[in-house]
Amino acid sequence: MQSRTFLRIDGDLVSLVTEVIDREVTLPDLLAELTTAQVAMTPRLPTGCRFWIRSGTTDRQVFVVEQAPSRRTIEYHASRRHDSEPTSYRIALPYVVFVVSTTGDQIEALSTYFRPQPIASLDATLCSSTLPNTNDDGIVCLGSVRVSGASVGERVDALIGAFWSSRFNQDLRRHPMPFSGGFRAWASRSRRDPLAALLMQYDPYWRTLRQVVAQMAGLAITDLPAGTPIPEEPSESEVLTPEPPPAEGGETDAVAS
Repeated sequence: MQSRTFLRIDGDLVSLVTEVIDREVTLPDLLAELTTAQVAMTPRLPTGCRFWIRSGTTDRQVFVVEQAPSRRTIEYHASRRHDSEPTSYRIALPYVVFVVSTTGDQIEALSTYFRPQPIASLDATLCSSTLPNTNDDGIVCLGSVRVSGASVGERVDALIGAFWSSRFNQDLRRHPMPFSGGFRAWASRSRRDPLAALLMQYDPYWRTLRQVVAQMAGLAITDLPAGTPIPEEPSESEVLTPEPPPAEGGETDAVAS
């Protein structure tokens, strides 16, 4: 530890300053340490990640992923008979928000919501999703989904991809659609207008994004920062549904609902 005394002149004010130096390094060493620390602190974030919250006391992380309006093909199994075949529907979707919580390398929960506009802050309001296998609180039934990846960010990407690639069914009661006619009517409207989902009226969810994130992170609302969204890359309005993730090698179990 070193100390030094010097005069500091600020305008017409002169101060006698004594400072204590705990440690000194050369500039190249400092840059190397900062680079190493940054890599250790910031993981590979999921695609479309808008917020990343980390609780140091519980090793829990929450990722907020936003996907732009698009048309996706989903498979829906309307019948509970095991020998029946699902029906494919290509539907227009509004902004879809996924909130994923993890502890260490383990995925804990996945929730999803709709929005007619992109997220501007953590205090954004949410709308209830009308997709199957999602309960009224937005929690997705993960069943026995298993995903793999070299990082948590890659596993979150794989989890969301598995959600879109799954065969939706009636295991959970979905929130009612804003119009009658079911998926057939939804697909018909989507063919006429790819952005039709932005004009629909969805039931508002009773909690804000901040409240959802705080609950999933195990934090108090006041513990969350003001939060500026992470800039996202431009995306196309037409989206191809990804293939299901591989089922072997480096797998991590997702908690079943």
